[in-house]
Amino acid sequence: MRGKLAIVLGVATFAAAMLAGSAPALADSVTTLSSFSDPRSAMPQRPGHVIKRVRYGYSSTQDFVLPGGNYIHNALRHDVPAPCTNCWITDAVPSLVYVNDANHPSGTVANLENDAMLHHFVLINRQRTDPVCPGGLQGQIGERFFAAGNERSQMHLPSPFGYQNSRSTWSLISHVINKGTATKSLNIEIVFQYRTSGAAEAKPLWWDIDGCIDSEYTVPTGYHDATTDWTSTVGGRLIGMAGHMHDVDVTNSAPCLNHCPEKGHGIAVTAELVGGNSNTYFGPLPPTNPPPASITGATLCRSEGYYGTPWAGTRWRGHLDTVSECALNTDILPTAQAEAWPDGGDLPSTGVPFGVGQTIRLHSEYQNDTGQPVTDAMGIMLAWYVPTSPGYARPQAGSPVAVSLVPAYGQCTSPNRVHGPPDFPGNASNPDGSCSPPAQMSAQLTVGTPDANGAAAKSVGSARLKTVTGNPATLADEADVRISLSLADVRRRSDLADYSGQLQLETSLRITDRNNGPSETGTVQDVPYRVTVPCTATADSTIGSTCSVTTTADALGAGTVVEGRRAIWRLGQVRVNDGGPDGVVSTTPNALFAVQGVFVP
Repeated sequence: MRGKLAIVLGVATFAAAMLAGSAPALADSVTTLSSFSDPRSAMPQRPGHVIKRVRYGYSSTQDFVLPGGNYIHNALRHDVPAPCTNCWITDAVPSLVYVNDANHPSGTVANLENDAMLHHFVLINRQRTDPVCPGGLQGQIGERFFAAGNERSQMHLPSPFGYQNSRSTWSLISHVINKGTATKSLNIEIVFQYRTSGAAEAKPLWWDIDGCIDSEYTVPTGYHDATTDWTSTVGGRLIGMAGHMHDVDVTNSAPCLNHCPEKGHGIAVTAELVGGNSNTYFGPLPPTNPPPASITGATLCRSEGYYGTPWAGTRWRGHLDTVSECALNTDILPTAQAEAWPDGGDLPSTGVPFGVGQTIRLHSEYQNDTGQPVTDAMGIMLAWYVPTSPGYARPQAGSPVAVSLVPAYGQCTSPNRVHGPPDFPGNASNPDGSCSPPAQMSAQLTVGTPDANGAAAKSVGSARLKTVTGNPATLADEADVRISLSLADVRRRSDLADYSGQLQLETSLRITDRNNGPSETGTVQDVPYRVTVPCTATADSTIGSTCSVTTTADALGAGTVVEGRRAIWRLGQVRVNDGGPDGVVSTTPNALFAVQGVFVP
């Protein structure tokens, strides 16, 4: 049934003539919902979002009215209502429902159990150019951004991403089948969830085994793995993918009422990044069927078909009811159907990178044992990606950072003395107040000073942070930040004895880097950064304990420094806290003992 779009207008004309003598029914409807019961228990309830149910018919005022007898209805419309304008759509849950039907209450789900089938539908945004097939048969209409077949795959984009829409209407390609004997009145239903502010944009990619023609191809008998390549014209990070395929014993010339496994079925649709790391695999683990041996690159997503799952029950008569998705599932509810969102299909929080000029190869696998070629087959992968974000200003180098450590004294808030000249810059017209005597911040620790406590002055302290560059020729995450601190002659204030407890190196980090989810660049909220430093008594009676540590950021917290994710660490003041009365920094109270500074002899 090739050239589908070419015959759409003829089919539509026939349907219009069939409906001309009947009273029109209000087909299109947009209804705001306060809540929604997702049949797959996956859609998150997002605060500040709006949920709308939209139903589409043959026209804005007429339902899909399908006579009995395996009647197939194709249609193309350019005026279907969008749920919102100037918004970001985050979720879409498709279905096929009865409306104004003589035999079923409006809203009843239409499926194979009551002899109805949603072969497929496609939503197209005419305001945008389709990035994969800008001049193709379907792509020339506009950007294809959501579709589903009778498996009714859902779209759930991770926060804060959404599909940005500014149009009030879209185009809709639909293919609906009445396999029963009685006339049916149907609507395609989609429940959308969207936000109107505070979102980041995600964009769709439509990969089709038929390239840029009509999305249909012929599957020969036996096992068949069809492929097609697309050289990417965009770059970014993939955050979601879902396939679409067919069940050959529904669409062949002698369809089975209930699924006939012996006749075969669609197996999987797989997106491969040619030349990518062959160890990269996203999809069901283990796969129900082994992936094609021809795949040598990275498996961006293996989207497998499932038949007769417990979730589907009898509603699909054992036919294709689920196609697994690969997605960044941070927002998916934990109650979601396991086959639809398998653990192995959970993408990393940063998404999966791809770039301009790379080749993405689509594989469409069928096992056709019907004894004849199947002509109405599809192999499609709809992917969502976040475009590569612009970089940020950074220095050529900024390592190491080395600071000297000096004893910490309290701020002077009630001066009782005046500091001698010269006046400090910026304060030339005012005397500089001072407090006497100076108050050391730590009640527990000190350092030797002859005129203060009679001990020799032997305290030297420093802290140092130095970046470790990884090897870009290897896959290992070798980049790191080495952290070291050394502070000599640390004594107890009470008796000037060596201190054998702990210190704590403390600063704050304001990180700007390329590791902020799929959007990559961003600045993290200021976070405290602390390192425990052990102290050891010395054998020399003239000097106190030595407190020191040498470690790395990744050793303190795995994944702190990620290879290839350049970062700027803005450091707050470097501080060293004492261990309090018990000498343990993990308990309170603790006080400031030393800070970064300079000593002027």
